[in-house]
Parts: sequence; C-alpha cells; structure tokens
Amino acid sequence: MKKLITLFLLIPIISISQVVKGEKIFSIKVAVGEWQSSVGEYLNLKTIYAPYAKGVFEGIAEGKVLPIGGDFPLYYLENDNTYADLDIDIVLITNENEKIYCKATGVFNYVTETFESLKFQTHWRFRTSSKKYKYLNDVMGVGFGSVLNAESEYHFQHDIYDITLN
Repeated sequence: MKKLITLFLLIPIISISQVVKGEKIFSIKVAVGEWQSSVGEYLNLKTIYAPYAKGVFEGIAEGKVLPIGGDFPLYYLENDNTYADLDIDIVLITNENEKIYCKATGVFNYVTETFESLKFQTHWRFRTSSKKYKYLNDVMGVGFGSVLNAESEYHFQHDIYDITLN
C-alpha cells in the first residue's frame, strides 16, 4: 500500500517535470572604439558611451559587426569594483548580406583596476527582415560575456543561447 501511495505522489512530479535545453545562437566578439566617459549622471549613476568599432560573429550564421551602436551603460563604483547595467545595440551583417539588429540589457560587474570580470550576463532580443533568420524575432537569448585578453584585437565576447523548455 505504501508503494502505491508513493507512486501516486510521484506521478504528477514525473509527468510535469520539464527539461531545460539550450542552443548556442551566436558568439560575438567586439572591439570598443574611442569611448566617452562621464556622459552624464542619472539617479546617482554615471553613464558612458562605448561605441563598437568592429567585430565578428559565428554561430547560426557568420559575419561582421557593423560599426554602428555600442553600449550605453549606467554604472556606479563601490569597494574598488564597478557595477554596470548594460544597454547594448549591435547590428550584424551575415556573410550572406542579411542584417540582424541585436538589443541587449544585462549586468557587467568587474574589478575597476584590473577589469577582472565578477559577473557578465545579458538578455538579448533580435530583429530582422531576413526570411532565413526571421525566427530570431521571437527569440529571447541569454548571454554570458567575457573580457578578452589584451593581445586580442577584440575587447569583449558575448556567447548567446536560445534557452527553451521541453
């Protein structure tokens, strides 16, 4: 009887459990051009503008990052760390000449002196008129960023995933 009751209690848990599945959409590497510090202050947060001068991407498509857009974060300093709320705009152009607009928000917390990343996570949306990549218009991507080493021609990398439930 105990086994039967246990089975009835576990059936709803087993039947409604969902599996999280992730598929990598893009890895985007970008280089920041000449950035402008102290653009302004808002709610005790400072702002800068960091334009993206160049970049490349791979994943579901390959191509280049157009030198349009960049990051316009709000940030504050505390205990030798920088805490930034990211506001990223990127335009990708595939090797097939298809344009994909990318908009991301997120957090980038780092050690101010060394630029060592403490947390670098983003949320991505896409817009395109491309028939081939139209499905991206409904994707809400999850991104994990990294600071690239000084020898790289790029400064940051964004690895973006489409996370779904099965």
